Amino acid sequence: MIIFSPGPANISERVRAALTNPDIGHRESEFTDLLQETRSQLLQVCGVSDGYACAVLSGSGTTGIEASITSLRDVGSGVLILANGVYGERAAQIAQVFQVPYTVEKFDWTSPMPMDKVEQLISDTPHDSVYLIHHETTTGILNPLEQVAGIAKSHGKWVMVDAVSSIGGEELDLPGWGVDLVIGSANKCLRGVPGVGFVVVSAEFREAISHRHQVAFSTDLVSTLDREERGETPFTPPVQTIYALREASAELLEEGVSSRITHYQDIAKSLRDGLTSLELSFLVPREYLSNTMTTVTMPEGISYEDLHRPLKEQGYVIYKSQGHLSESTFRLGTVGVLSQDDVSGFLGALSHLL
Repeated sequence: MIIFSPGPANISERVRAALTNPDIGHRESEFTDLLQETRSQLLQVCGVSDGYACAVLSGSGTTGIEASITSLRDVGSGVLILANGVYGERAAQIAQVFQVPYTVEKFDWTSPMPMDKVEQLISDTPHDSVYLIHHETTTGILNPLEQVAGIAKSHGKWVMVDAVSSIGGEELDLPGWGVDLVIGSANKCLRGVPGVGFVVVSAEFREAISHRHQVAFSTDLVSTLDREERGETPFTPPVQTIYALREASAELLEEGVSSRITHYQDIAKSLRDGLTSLELSFLVPREYLSNTMTTVTMPEGISYEDLHRPLKEQGYVIYKSQGHLSESTFRLGTVGVLSQDDVSGFLGALSHLL
């Protein structure tokens, strides 16, 4: 199967083979070596070394979101959440559940955030943290992280970023842009397997959140960082999944992050050119789309199932849209091991079906 989803996605045989590594105890030195190497590689993938630390968390990317939001409880004055899709709104739901002070500003899902409005919101907010989704996979829109972070820093705010589906797929400059925390996941652009999320946090922000009122247990970011720096996780980790993440990170670093980004750009261009030739339209204008997600408007009179089932029978899996978009659009993620031939084969199958 060729999976056109934002993750999980197709992995390399090298990463698949890492899942068969020998069983080890997670309180043994072998696991300490695995954990520390993985944490170090993830910092390299994010383009940082000194001044940042990485926490590896058991669970999906949402685990990292929860760990990050809950670390703000009784620290500072809360968080301004800029939302233009499901994942910004999810962060607000987490803040509400754990009683972290927050304000959520909801923008249109299909157009860029107006920077004048963003600057006004950041200037006026009583909160001292700003939270943003970099690539919002609800629609495929890529938010202007560098600009928003610059505005936030000019007003003395902490900058927290959901980069779950952009790390390894989009340009990131954490220290240069003033980003204090990013959330990632193994099974997106890194091409690992599901089951591990991670959070990369600056030393300054880590010191600030060390004074939090702990309201989470297994997802507490501060205690996880402290424990992992002593060489072990607080609780039983998914060892084989971390094996795969280490291999996927090594594979990415050998390829080069910039080369991986270019590959995703090229694949997305071929896919979008082909969809355009089939007279299909996009929910978001091409110039605002990320490298790794395309939301396509459903042809009139055709449902998602009309496309999904026969395409899957031919070996291509498309992805259902979320929320109110599920009846009118479908999504195509390009984050896994995909070639130009895979894209051509998919476009041929879609053309024949239409």
